[in-house]
Amino acid sequence: MPHATDRYEQTARTCPPAKLNLFLELRSRRPDGFHEIDTVMVPIDWRDELRLQRIQDSHIELQVQWLPSKQVVAQRLGVASESPEGRSLLEIPSDESNLVHRALTAFREAFKIPDGFRCQLGKQIPAGAGLGGASSDAASALLCAARLCDIPADNPLLTELASQIGSDVPFFLGMGGTDQLDGARATGRGEQIESIELGKTLNCVVVFPAICLSTAKVYANSQIPCTPRDATALVELLEDPKTTDLGPAMLNRLTDPAKKLAPQIVEILESLWHEGLRTCQLTGSGSACFAISASSGNAQQAALRLRARLEPGAFVMATQTTQVPAQIHVS
Repeated sequence: MPHATDRYEQTARTCPPAKLNLFLELRSRRPDGFHEIDTVMVPIDWRDELRLQRIQDSHIELQVQWLPSKQVVAQRLGVASESPEGRSLLEIPSDESNLVHRALTAFREAFKIPDGFRCQLGKQIPAGAGLGGASSDAASALLCAARLCDIPADNPLLTELASQIGSDVPFFLGMGGTDQLDGARATGRGEQIESIELGKTLNCVVVFPAICLSTAKVYANSQIPCTPRDATALVELLEDPKTTDLGPAMLNRLTDPAKKLAPQIVEILESLWHEGLRTCQLTGSGSACFAISASSGNAQQAALRLRARLEPGAFVMATQTTQVPAQIHVS
């Protein structure tokens, strides 16, 4: 237990990862307006940066900035940072509408913490991409706050808070915030988590076109199939270290509505295919797309060629699977 005089000097640091949906099926529409889904998610090594401190004032102080800078990100996406298009891509709120702010507020109320928090959030994961950056940041904020307040990471109230904040937040929290996950199958509206142990690391190329998609709009334009597919076959392939081709078992039911809202997705998927990357798919509700490569070297080479062709106008990232939750360091 830190002494009352030094608890304000501690800083918790972590790097929340993004995620990819290798499978996303719509099973039914729920009475609460959400969809019953069956999805398989893996975290990837594309990360934000989060620093959290306790402060004596009883409020949340959130500072958000793009890394390495807003100007560099705007240049890579081929937009003027102060244009309407640039603002829609790059302006990230720091008020109650931000999931980190919401998570820390809920944490204070649930655990009756009299102090406030100062959070510095460095963004590298684009918003409106289907990569789960905001949900990952929120989960990391909960875990960092728990660490600073000497609350065990496996406290069930943290999982309850995560479910209330957003459907993907429990995934980034991990199994009770303790054991790290290679991946997970999520059902319900995404909050019911079953861990998956990957048989091997997946090397990926991820492309984010310079457009944000509204999750609500994509779901509103989707249709529930008469016979939904099941993720069990993909889970079995992922856990088998001998698997070489995941493509036939992969799925994203939101691809068609996302394409209608953002035709750039068609071009991105075709570009990945032309690079010889055959497991090409949308992640989440988009607009980011990804492909699984045979090796880290192949992914790096494909990313270099895609950057030359697509940038400015897109983020292109060669990355690989990692684990959640992210490691937390306190000093």
